[in-house]
Amino acid sequence: MSETIHQLDLPALDGANPLGFLAALGTLRVLSETDPTIKLGWHARARWVPYLYSPNLQGGEDEKYQDVLQRLATRLCGKPVDAEKVKVREAAQERFDSAKTRLKEAVAAFKGLNLPRGKERDTAREKVIVPYEQAFTAAREEFLAALPESVPSAELALGQRPDCTIEEFRRHARTMIQTARITSRATLDMLASFGGELSCSDEEKIESTPFSFLGGAGHQWFLDTARELMAKTSETKLREALITPWSYADEKLTMRWDPLDDRRYALMDRDPTATDNKSTTVWMANLLGYVALAFFPCAPISRGSATACWADTEEAPRFRWPLWVSPLSANSVSSLLTHASMASTGDESSTRELRSRGVAAVFSCHRLRNGKFTNFSPATAV
Repeated sequence: MSETIHQLDLPALDGANPLGFLAALGTLRVLSETDPTIKLGWHARARWVPYLYSPNLQGGEDEKYQDVLQRLATRLCGKPVDAEKVKVREAAQERFDSAKTRLKEAVAAFKGLNLPRGKERDTAREKVIVPYEQAFTAAREEFLAALPESVPSAELALGQRPDCTIEEFRRHARTMIQTARITSRATLDMLASFGGELSCSDEEKIESTPFSFLGGAGHQWFLDTARELMAKTSETKLREALITPWSYADEKLTMRWDPLDDRRYALMDRDPTATDNKSTTVWMANLLGYVALAFFPCAPISRGSATACWADTEEAPRFRWPLWVSPLSANSVSSLLTHASMASTGDESSTRELRSRGVAAVFSCHRLRNGKFTNFSPATAV
């Protein structure tokens, strides 16, 4: 009788690609919700390939893959959403977008008056801008009120991107804390990864996670994209992301964490805006990467905000991640990623520290701003 192998490779993922690394972590995160014994490790082959390990991985390879894909699909699609609630949200969002545009136009018109500081300027501002500010605030409140019942996961009720006000952030946190449990706190961990509170003023915005690459350019928003990706969830799409080589057959809906999302003209062999040269990606790799953000909490520090595995450098903010050979549980991975050595510059002492914790390789890339868009640079081994 052959020995049972409780291991399963995820051959489509590459640990040297930040999106591949995040997708592997997202897979671990989701599966650990129903299987606390699940672990993740990396094979040092021609490229770094992740594998899952668990005594609960039973049967042949096809059977294991089917079980994993089914469990991932069930969780990633989120809760069912009533179509009428979605219509209410979409209508509220249209009014909010319109109010935002009118406020922007009013501010531009006020600046065009070139009034000196004083009573005349204050009076003009009350007349030109304040009504639109009030309309904007009301439309935003209406939009936020429509979100909780119309999104597949609670953290998406923050809005279009994770830069809400501190008061809104705390309000969502209080709601999530009431329903969270030690074994069920996925959405609360996601919220903690979205940003940090750096001000005493409730009206100021949180400092967003450096993983937030989508801020409206190309009509793409961070949380909106995550929500749309959840609606695309299927076992077939998950197979394309985790098992078969990436074909980049999916259009749009990218979190921009794959260095290939950098589509500057100088990096391509033809016009990136041509109709036959559309941006393509791997949907479920992006969604799994989004779920993995729960491993990267944000916290206020004396000089701003800190996020696990991120550090500021002279060139640009840098993301640095480890790969390990022996499989680790979700809790062990979380401990490793939040260790101070992961945010260091890669000096000898931090390298020794990581090696003592089982880290076999470390990769690094920078967060680059290219005009309206944000991307990761290609990764390098450090």
